[in-house]
Amino acid sequence: MRLMNTLLITSLASISVFANAEQPKHTLQANYSVNYTVLPSEASSVSKIFTEGILYGRLRTNWFFYDWENENTLAQDHNILGVGGSLIYKTAPYAGLSATAGVYYTSAGTGIDNHPSDVALLKAGKDTISRYNSVNGRGSSYAVLAQVYLQYEHSKFKARVGRSIFNSFFTKSNDSKMIPNTFEGITLESKDIEKTRLRAAYLTRQKLRDHDNFHSVIMVDRRDTSSSSTNTEWNENDDAARHRGLNYTNFEKIGQDKNPALVVLEGYSRAVLTDDLEISASAVYLKDLFYTAMFELNYKFSLGGGYTLTPGMRYVQQFDDGAGAIGGASLSGLAASDANGGAQAVRDAYTNPDSVDTYMTAARLVLSKGAGSVSLGYTNIADEADFITPWRGFVTGGYTRTMARYNWIANTKTYRVRGVYDFGKGNMIEGLKTYLSFTHESYDESKTSTDDANVYYFGLIKDIKSVANLSARFRTEYVEQTTALTNDHAEVRMELNYLF
Repeated sequence: MRLMNTLLITSLASISVFANAEQPKHTLQANYSVNYTVLPSEASSVSKIFTEGILYGRLRTNWFFYDWENENTLAQDHNILGVGGSLIYKTAPYAGLSATAGVYYTSAGTGIDNHPSDVALLKAGKDTISRYNSVNGRGSSYAVLAQVYLQYEHSKFKARVGRSIFNSFFTKSNDSKMIPNTFEGITLESKDIEKTRLRAAYLTRQKLRDHDNFHSVIMVDRRDTSSSSTNTEWNENDDAARHRGLNYTNFEKIGQDKNPALVVLEGYSRAVLTDDLEISASAVYLKDLFYTAMFELNYKFSLGGGYTLTPGMRYVQQFDDGAGAIGGASLSGLAASDANGGAQAVRDAYTNPDSVDTYMTAARLVLSKGAGSVSLGYTNIADEADFITPWRGFVTGGYTRTMARYNWIANTKTYRVRGVYDFGKGNMIEGLKTYLSFTHESYDESKTSTDDANVYYFGLIKDIKSVANLSARFRTEYVEQTTALTNDHAEVRMELNYLF
């Protein structure tokens, strides 16, 4: 009851928080990544590069609630509120050259939330703070220069050098918390071929959403880095989908590069045969560890009466190039050899515990008409190895993944039915979109502590037209475990965004 009262009060209060403002220079997409609708015009001289630039502001709050069916020392009900925002400045381009800098801030622990003193028990709300900073006495607030890059753009070609967002199939900003996931490196993009986009990146470092430092794109680090510092493996790559066997100790034993570059190649086209056929391909490569390739087809059929049916198929193949011998086939790291921290029971659960070779097949059907759509999705992870994807891009995304779920463990089958309705397009409620889904996840319990689950999800996004540039998002999910061995739980997320 306390949870529902809090939600109601917060929802009502949010409508009158902000004053009216002018039309936005930037907007938010459905996944809450930023879309720049107004960009600086070409500067006529070097002296006007900065004076004719544009500043983009964003204020946001994220409130996360977690409710366990049965509380215990490792599962405590909690809620945590993050408050912060970002300022992003883009210079005016001159001779195709421009620069962008973006600083982000988040602060949690306002006194009206209730989160556990042990930050290790935080679930989704962990991304409102830096857990590493928190356990080392640095508080629950931090700022980070998450983007700063130089850009060259000519015609349909674009190149960036520095810190930036790079959204691809495998790498995403996943900007659903307080601060986005960003990378350091070089990115290239070309739209020179009609109806086709080609992209490439050479990414040397990553900053996850709850970090104020850039770190290895792959390595886990459990070391105590100094006598005064507590390292709980939250300083390097601590993404929920990280491979714990690919850690500092195991890398050090064989002289493996601890900061390997992530090479990304990606292509998308509607230029083959017909506009109704969408072809996508993507690949990532980490030297001496592994490489992964994805290929996807979607074709839209017109059924008449405004209905369309779009079948889609996706195939993802992960190839071992040394990672299996280091960390084993399981993301837990427990399929590694005894010398690298493995456990025989977990090794026995995998076909080849010393290889990360694996593949995924996926299929979906999307029936759409006007403002609404219904989709059926299916994914099947081979009974080989777990997928390694700690860059916030998810191999099952768009087919069967739902909020906060990681269903790419070996021998996992997932089924999902999903409905989407845009009340604005339906001329009913302007600015309101809703999402509803049911997912069944079937796991191989010999490989993971997660049991089969039914996942019920509801979400909505509302642009509040009476207050320009303000939008709200509400999402809730209930996870019903199908055995009594694990703990059912409910999760609620609320977000407010104000753009200026």
